[in-house]
Amino acid sequence: MSSENNKLSVDAVMFDLDGTLVDTVPIYYEIIDIVFTELGVPLVSRQTLMEAMDDGEFDWNCVLPDHMKSRKIELTAKARGIIDEIAPKMFHKQIKLIPGTNEIFRKIAIAGIKVGLVTSTPAQMMAVKMIPLSNAGLDKQFEAIVTADDVRHKKPAAEPLIQCGQKLEVSFNKCVYVGDTRVDIRSGKAAGMKTVGVLTGFDNYDALKKETPDAIINSIDQLSEALMIRPAREW
Repeated sequence: MSSENNKLSVDAVMFDLDGTLVDTVPIYYEIIDIVFTELGVPLVSRQTLMEAMDDGEFDWNCVLPDHMKSRKIELTAKARGIIDEIAPKMFHKQIKLIPGTNEIFRKIAIAGIKVGLVTSTPAQMMAVKMIPLSNAGLDKQFEAIVTADDVRHKKPAAEPLIQCGQKLEVSFNKCVYVGDTRVDIRSGKAAGMKTVGVLTGFDNYDALKKETPDAIINSIDQLSEALMIRPAREW
């Protein structure tokens, strides 16, 4: 999308968090491996895990062997307990910004474009997830933040993005949602927004392309190639 005529003109950019602004995907895979090992569940391929997360919720039926499916409720509860115990420390130790986040936030600020954050992260995990953004002073740029606890229906429902757009007081068709998964693109389209997929998270190019976003970029640092943001030489 290098042509100016193809660039998206927007009043607000809404970002997903995991895999879009902060590099948490390797941490999630490590957590899953630990959980499966402790529960005695055979490890599965990354592709199978992607399929299990297709609609935004983790489908245990995709990963459990047939002989363990009758214990799904029990295993899910145990998994939740393990995750609650190990995840905060792992995120605190390993989480970092996706390269290029600082620069694109600077460009967006200079262009006067509003910024929102829409994530399926529970509120109790936000403090640790926001550490890299807070350390860089980028958290202050968010004019609206919507977490999983703020809505009845998480992504891929439109509700989280609609709520964020209302808080930002912008027209939905003048917003773009930027995320790394099929769920993000579906949510943005359901809300009547433009969408940009990034390849730094869970889903690959083919998975994102099937959802027909307005653009797919390798990383957040290429966002200015998709949006109508004045180049640095014009500042």
